[in-house]
Amino acid sequence: MAVTVKAVRKAFGLLYESILDRNFRKTLDLNKWSESELLPLVRTFLLGYFGHCYPEEWVRLPSAPSEWGRIDFQIGDVAVEFAVRRPGDRKGPLSAKVNQTEMIKLLMYDGPALLVLFDFSQHPFEETDIERFRDYPSLGRGNFKRSAFNVAYFHIKSARPLTCGCISKNIRIAKRSKR
Repeated sequence: MAVTVKAVRKAFGLLYESILDRNFRKTLDLNKWSESELLPLVRTFLLGYFGHCYPEEWVRLPSAPSEWGRIDFQIGDVAVEFAVRRPGDRKGPLSAKVNQTEMIKLLMYDGPALLVLFDFSQHPFEETDIERFRDYPSLGRGNFKRSAFNVAYFHIKSARPLTCGCISKNIRIAKRSKR
C-alpha cells in the first residue's frame, strides 16, 4: 500500500496534538523543544506509525555548492521537510524566507512532497503567511523540472480549551514568463 501525503499529514497531526497534551508529555516540555531536539522523536514516531521511515535522504539541490542536499524524511515515496516554532520565537523559523532551502529541495524532489510546520506559539500565522510559500525562490541558472509540494501548518487555535488547527496548501508552481 502506497503512502499518501494525506496519511503523512494525518500522522503529523496526531503527533502535534499529542505533544500539546499534558497527559502525553508528562514532565517533558516537548512543546518547547527545537527542531533538532524533536527530530529523533519524530523519526521514532514515523517508524512506529508507518513501519518504515528513511531519514536524511539525498535530493538534488541546485543552489548548494555540491548540488545535493538532504530532506528530513522519506516515507514511502513522500518527501518530508520539518520545521518548528517554539512558544517564545518570532515568526522567522516558519517563514517562507527562512525555509527557502527546504522549499527548493521539495520542488526538486520527483514525487509527492510535504513541508510540515509545527507552531507552538500563542500567535499563529494567518493564511496569507502560508500563501507566501507560493513565491518560491530562484533555482539558479538552468531549465529545471519542478514538482508541486504541500504545506501543512499545525497551530494552536485557542489555549482554553486547547484546540489545534491545520492549514493545508498545495503549492503548484506556474511556469515563469520569459522576460
